Amino acid sequence: MTQDLLIDRLAAAAERDPAGAAIWARSGGVASWLIAQGYGPDGKALAAEAPEPVLVLGALRAGALLSRDGVPLPAGVSVAALAACPVDAAVAERRLHITAATPVRANGGVVLRHGDLETLEQVLSG
Repeated sequence: MTQDLLIDRLAAAAERDPAGAAIWARSGGVASWLIAQGYGPDGKALAAEAPEPVLVLGALRAGALLSRDGVPLPAGVSVAALAACPVDAAVAERRLHITAATPVRANGGVVLRHGDLETLEQVLSG
């Protein structure tokens, strides 16, 4: 049984809003790519100083930690290209392993976890 976290509330909101649904779908492509590249819980952290919202959503869905010390996207890989990737079953599977204790953002020794988040702005301002 999964917990009701910010990513769950965002998914539910996306179902009710066409614009939100489009961003949510694009973040699924990003999440699929991140998972395939080894980002996520017990995997690589993602470097993100001022990440784009669709990248943040994708990282949330992949369970990837956003950190200054993380691994950057490879040169030449754009968020727009990742957003065009197909969404695969790994994204739904990964959600089963994301809990309130899964880290989201590390900044200056402060770690935000999924259970700490009420808004997407908390992650973006990290």
